[in-house]
Amino acid sequence: MAQPQGSDRRRAPRAKVSQPLVVVVDSARSQIANRAFALDLSDMGARIRSEIHLQPGQLVTVIPNEGAEQGIPSQVIWVERSGTHEEAGIAFLQPLGTHS
Repeated sequence: MAQPQGSDRRRAPRAKVSQPLVVVVDSARSQIANRAFALDLSDMGARIRSEIHLQPGQLVTVIPNEGAEQGIPSQVIWVERSGTHEEAGIAFLQPLGTHS
């Protein structure tokens, strides 16, 4: 049986967005907040662009609106580097609809 290709393999439909957000990365010293930019978004995850050096499997917290009290626990699934920027696929550990 053929494997789904492109957006067909995603767990939820994604919408193109153009939205700044904050990604909090745990480090050995503390949690470091970094600015990033969402390129697409679904209830299950996002594709972001940033200058952060992320690694697949890394746990992060995504804060969709700066100053928001509720962060979304997430995991980096893939990373592509291009010059000084990276694009990363982020999976939310809980779908957006389940956050209160």
